[in-house]
Amino acid sequence: MSVDFGTKILRLKEEIDRELSKIDLSGISSELVQPMRFSLNAKAKRLRPILVLLVGENLGASLKNLIPAALAIEIMHTFTLVHDDIMDNDTIRRGQQTVHVKWNVNTAILTGDALMALAFRTLMQTKSERLDQIGTHFSQAMLEICDGQAFDLAYEKYDEIDLTDYLNMIARKTGRLLGLACQLAAIIADSSPKVVNNLYLFGLELGQAFQIQDDLLELTADQAEMGKSLGSDLTAGKKTFPIIMALNELPASQRADLLNFLKANAGNRQAIVQQLTKRGSIQQTEAMIARLFKNARERLHNMPDQLQSDLINLIELIAGRQS
Repeated sequence: MSVDFGTKILRLKEEIDRELSKIDLSGISSELVQPMRFSLNAKAKRLRPILVLLVGENLGASLKNLIPAALAIEIMHTFTLVHDDIMDNDTIRRGQQTVHVKWNVNTAILTGDALMALAFRTLMQTKSERLDQIGTHFSQAMLEICDGQAFDLAYEKYDEIDLTDYLNMIARKTGRLLGLACQLAAIIADSSPKVVNNLYLFGLELGQAFQIQDDLLELTADQAEMGKSLGSDLTAGKKTFPIIMALNELPASQRADLLNFLKANAGNRQAIVQQLTKRGSIQQTEAMIARLFKNARERLHNMPDQLQSDLINLIELIAGRQS
């Protein structure tokens, strides 16, 4: 990643943080404003809104026209995190207490609902002749994200999960919002349907790679660096990518033993990593991440040179992350 690209990403992140801090919450009671501001102002990567600005500006859209969609996507993402933390009973998110821990579950539910409404209200400030199309894609993405989360919860009960099913689930739960970021940016820039679709698929595969990276970091990263609770997936019985790879290699009679080992060692991630490395699951996970990044990169053929360069730099930045 070049120094110039790093500076560009920092500029875009600062712009997003600045605009988020200025969002009008007047008329909303302090009981909701406080947890909403708390969630929106938390330190975050801002990957999704950065994608909106990065893609849109390279396709000729103005920053001013892109900002509402960028903010709406970040607000929607924040909503999903607030509710996801309740379902997973996580205590730390973005380096601070989760909303349901700092306040309570009821407040967190209402905060998430309010953030979702705020996301739509912010999106409607977009100046575009294709606003109806923008709104339709935004709504559809929200439905698919909820659907992905429902599948994620359902898979906790399964001892074996088909790899294609898992990839489809994370395409909805995680990839869909990154795909939406690229999709909306291209629409606002009045790009052709082919360009819009290719960028949507780029974001989808980038999101799948990002999620599987998170699955791996759940096992290998430092909690302080990640800024969120680690090990909760293991405790809840969630089947993340490395675990699915290990389970699917075993006969049915041996899967229960591995699951029991994982739950018994939820607080000893080093032992789990050693076990999964021995089975080749960590290596298979790293190979899948590399494959998805490669797929995403290949979507950029025939895109403008600067857009290709920036998005390839972004892939490299994400590929090297440790949190």
